[in-house]
Amino acid sequence: MSSESFEIAAAYLSNASTVPNVSSAVKLELYGLFKYITVSSLPASPRPSIFDFTGRAKWDAWTAAGNTYTSKADAESRYLEIARSLGWTESVALAEATKSEDIWDDSDSEKPTKSRGGSSGFGTSVSAMARPEADLESDNSLHGLVVSNNLQGLVSFLRDQPNVNLDVRDEFGYTPLHLAADRGHLSIVKFLLEKGSDPTIKDEDDLTAVELAQAAGHESIVQLLNSAPG
Repeated sequence: MSSESFEIAAAYLSNASTVPNVSSAVKLELYGLFKYITVSSLPASPRPSIFDFTGRAKWDAWTAAGNTYTSKADAESRYLEIARSLGWTESVALAEATKSEDIWDDSDSEKPTKSRGGSSGFGTSVSAMARPEADLESDNSLHGLVVSNNLQGLVSFLRDQPNVNLDVRDEFGYTPLHLAADRGHLSIVKFLLEKGSDPTIKDEDDLTAVELAQAAGHESIVQLLNSAPG
């Protein structure tokens, strides 16, 4: 159970005028601490998809808090330390803080979250999807065909461009195999492996395709990738 000081600080931060100017890193740390204190030390769900930037950032922040602090008391101490740096003091009465939805406690935090404006408390740096889902699924590039699970289109693409590098990275550092594994596209993963895609390549988070599939809960793809020569 959280302390009264924490409850007051959380209510203050949900409406503090200093919040919009706080860096995304600080906001995410506060979010992770809040979830640690009010829900559990670690998220129960798998890490969100690589295209859910907001969900991933929040999941990572929550996990970082759980891996950093050994008790809720320690997490609360850090939360209050940040709150004080943003203008909160123990003398701020709970009645003076509006009991609105806490910007750090998004009830949909473990669900895929698309673009949000700055009023969400996170700003565009960690919430705006650089490539909207609709654009990805109409993209006939190598990576776009993989994301949209268009095996027939991928076969045609490689027939027309037989010398294409199947391990080429997109602007986010992901190979086609990374994308297929994360999205759960088993037939695409199998096809890419048959065509020679390298399952040992790591993304910018130092994760291989099998690790992405495992985090997303795609067990059939995990088994397939584990059996692939590497």
